[in-house]
Amino acid sequence: MKKIVSILFMFSLVMGFSQFQSSTAFAADKVVHETIIVPKNTTYDGKGQRFVAGKELGDGSQSENQEPVFRVEDGATLKNVVLGTPAADGVHTYGNVNIQNVKWEDVGEDALTVKKEGKVTIDGGSAQKASDKIFQINKASTFTVKNFTADNGGKFIRQLGGSTFHVDVIIDKCTITNMKEAIFRTDSKTSTVRMTNTRYSNVGQKWIGVQHIYENNNTQF
Repeated sequence: MKKIVSILFMFSLVMGFSQFQSSTAFAADKVVHETIIVPKNTTYDGKGQRFVAGKELGDGSQSENQEPVFRVEDGATLKNVVLGTPAADGVHTYGNVNIQNVKWEDVGEDALTVKKEGKVTIDGGSAQKASDKIFQINKASTFTVKNFTADNGGKFIRQLGGSTFHVDVIIDKCTITNMKEAIFRTDSKTSTVRMTNTRYSNVGQKWIGVQHIYENNNTQF
């Protein structure tokens, strides 16, 4: 009887170790050596996988000209992705793009950059540890962020410095904390921001250069 119990115990240990190995392999980071392109009108579902940039893309510092881990084309969706360290230049968008439940554990050069005009919607997810800005807008766009958590950055959103093109920024149901400068900074006299149902604290000047502001049901804590 003792021998049977011993055999069963050893079998359970082997099976447990096998399952541990399998789960560990599944959870391993995916190192990206060449930018992953999400083609037009398609969806890339990372299913919770963590992606980190290979040295070919960049080291995640503030050095310019780093490459993105993901390039999302017009009409495409990127979802359920974790960007680890380093994240190089994060995500680039080209046109009308949806970003769903993407998490940046340690923002590199930028978390996301708008590279072509369009409507960009970020729904869910989080970002932290951005020494400069989290989101960079380099083209005229409608930029919506909702159900998002941001902590520890220079700016939550920055329009390209010195630019005068029009941007509409919409922030809803977010939590924004510990921004050194502002939630949104722009040099354009026509750009707007609409922030609703959002909690924020320690966000610097809150708005820099923004001349058209609408706020409703926000909470400072």
